[in-house]
Amino acid sequence: MTARIEQRSDVAAAASAASEARTRSLLDAARREGEQTLRQFREEIDAELADTGSQSALRMGRLEQQVDRLLAVDRRAWLGHEAAFLLRLASQRLLVARDIDAATSLLVQADELLRATDAPAYEPVRLAIAQDHAHLMALPKVDEVGLYGRLAGLIDQVEQLRLAYEGAPVIVEEVTVGNRESGNQNWLDGVESSWHQAIRKLSDYLLIRRSNEEVAALMTPEWAALARQNLRMLLEQCQIAMLTANASLYQQSLARSERFIRLFSGHDPDRVQVILKEIQALQSSDIAPDLPDMVQTRSLLDAELKRLDSQMAP
Repeated sequence: MTARIEQRSDVAAAASAASEARTRSLLDAARREGEQTLRQFREEIDAELADTGSQSALRMGRLEQQVDRLLAVDRRAWLGHEAAFLLRLASQRLLVARDIDAATSLLVQADELLRATDAPAYEPVRLAIAQDHAHLMALPKVDEVGLYGRLAGLIDQVEQLRLAYEGAPVIVEEVTVGNRESGNQNWLDGVESSWHQAIRKLSDYLLIRRSNEEVAALMTPEWAALARQNLRMLLEQCQIAMLTANASLYQQSLARSERFIRLFSGHDPDRVQVILKEIQALQSSDIAPDLPDMVQTRSLLDAELKRLDSQMAP
């Protein structure tokens, strides 16, 4: 009986040991399977993270390149717009004030801005600016101060123009009639002498000219004063026309001044010749040389700026 019990105990122990071994084997298998699954899961996660990081790096690289490109375009556009403003200002200085020096300086500044962009697209604009700059540098300089002074000198000369009889004292001579008792010959001699004296006196006041001459037959002191006043106003008009670069008004005023000056040629010929010579010299002065309008230069720059603005648009 005791042997059976011991035998059953041994069998139970063996069965328990076998069951424990199977359980341990199952647990080891489950643990290994779990570790393998976890390892695969980790590998998948690492691969997915690596792929995600690579894609993120690529996206960041593309974004950085786009930002750099936009910044470069923005800088070129900003400098281009500033250069366009300087070109418009230079054109206004030429159109309004005919200030060649200021326009030249503004062109140089605009070219420096475009050169700072280092953009090949601005090269046609820079070439057009160089042509406008060369045109301005080749223009003749108008000596406004000198021309104004010469016209002022002519005004002074006009004020000194005088008629041949101006300032001469008026001499009134009395005609003495001889006694009635004088002979007829003495009476006739007195009448003839008085007649010649009257003719000489009238010749001092009357200018007899041919009908084909352009001047009036009678030059009175009042008319001469009016002519001098008109001459002064015409020469002052020439000064204003010169300062405003109005070439047509300048030439018209000088031509009219020349016609008025010739009215005094029979009274003050030496001074008239000097004034006429100076007027003819002034007529040859070019007070309004042709200036470049810079339309082509501004059009080229505006077209390039529009292209850059379209690149920056979202």
